[in-house]
Amino acid sequence: MNTHSKIAAAFLVAASSLIAQAADAPAPAVSFGGYAVATADYTKTSGVGSTTTADLDAAKFGVTGKFGTVTGYASLFYDGGATNVLDAYFTVDAGSGLTVTVGKFLSYMGYEAFDIPNMAQISYANGALLGFPVPGYHTGAKLDYATATYGAGLAVVDSVYGSDEDLKKPGLEAYFTYKGIKDTTVWFGIADEVASSTVVYDLWVSYALNKTDSIGAEYLIKESVGNNWLVAYTKDLGGKWTLTSRVSGESVTGGADMLKYTVSPSYSVNDHFIVRGELSYTDNSAGTPSQTFLAVQSIFKF
Repeated sequence: MNTHSKIAAAFLVAASSLIAQAADAPAPAVSFGGYAVATADYTKTSGVGSTTTADLDAAKFGVTGKFGTVTGYASLFYDGGATNVLDAYFTVDAGSGLTVTVGKFLSYMGYEAFDIPNMAQISYANGALLGFPVPGYHTGAKLDYATATYGAGLAVVDSVYGSDEDLKKPGLEAYFTYKGIKDTTVWFGIADEVASSTVVYDLWVSYALNKTDSIGAEYLIKESVGNNWLVAYTKDLGGKWTLTSRVSGESVTGGADMLKYTVSPSYSVNDHFIVRGELSYTDNSAGTPSQTFLAVQSIFKF
């Protein structure tokens, strides 16, 4: 039996064990959650012109079921054009900080959040020039371990950047995080797309200045492609207002560089409704037009 067959067999054994535990568990506790996001934006591209859009550009509905030590989660996601299954996984709590997850789940990588209500601004810091180096969702299995001081995880997936459903050349992800310094989180991760020999290294650090204010920095390398970085500061302005200021950059091997400046105020009407704005300017090199981006976003979450 080769290495990949052994991995597949191990996953099948783990999945069978988790299903057996779920069968013996008490009736599940079920909860629901999600959000809907509408955005109006104006983009001016140097030498090209401007565009204006306004639409419902994202919505998510998720269901969580707890079966004793096993938790299942599934979600549907509307991306502005189509609705698809986003999450579909189950996790078993093996005790002592150890968990095992099987199914379709979000990548470990990236400082900025995927779910819009968890973001501090509207647009992402980087991505377009490097072909979005932070992965999205993929299918496989992962093992995570966490304590109050540190955490670590390993995932074997069908593909880091897609969903080819082929474990002959799987995608691999691993991370380590340390929280032993007061109010500070240090996180380092590696992702390897084995099929294309593409490796990504991601390091980010966040520091809580107080209960409301924080600063974060990230540096990411995509081998043979380039690197990008960001520094962001979120400040509580009082009266339910916050302001995020961000500077980010990107460098492509043998190609263009980018420098982006962002300011983004947010107003929390209540626990379920947020109004967010953003003004960004992206300065591109190597003949790529610069852009100015202005947007207002409403976020309803439940």
